[in-house]
Amino acid sequence: WDRLIVAVLADIAGVDDIQSLASRQFKAKSKELAGLSAHGLVNGDQKSFSFEVKDGFSGEVGFAVVETTDDDVIMDRMEELLPEMLACKKERGYQVIFLAVVNIVKLHSNLLLCGAPERSLAEKAFGGEITKDGSVMNLGKRVSRKKDFIPKVTSSIKQGWKIQ
Repeated sequence: WDRLIVAVLADIAGVDDIQSLASRQFKAKSKELAGLSAHGLVNGDQKSFSFEVKDGFSGEVGFAVVETTDDDVIMDRMEELLPEMLACKKERGYQVIFLAVVNIVKLHSNLLLCGAPERSLAEKAFGGEITKDGSVMNLGKRVSRKKDFIPKVTSSIKQGWKIQ
């Protein structure tokens, strides 16, 4: 359906090169993201997920996503983003908070980890290597919060993960 709708809309709008238009839009969005504050990046596209597992983890998990064509620009701001994640976690009463930086061109993601609960749950859910002083996990080709990130987090929590 998506491709059909795009083709119809492109025809109506007189757009001949859909890929070129999409590329220009992604670049414009990435430039806009570079100018956002750390607060804007952490809170901009964030969703809250509630869990209540008998004899297990009960609480809220915040999961933010920043989609960009230039992930280095966002990753270079980790010193701002990690404290902002902690502030958001406290402000919203989350037990865990994640920020995924998704490169939509390379189809690659990194997960920012601001504390021990985040590292523990990320290791259980994704099994990836944690780098950068324990604050980043390479998620590889996982790029979708709905399809890739939340199902793994949910499964790990339901299988008994809890904050130590």
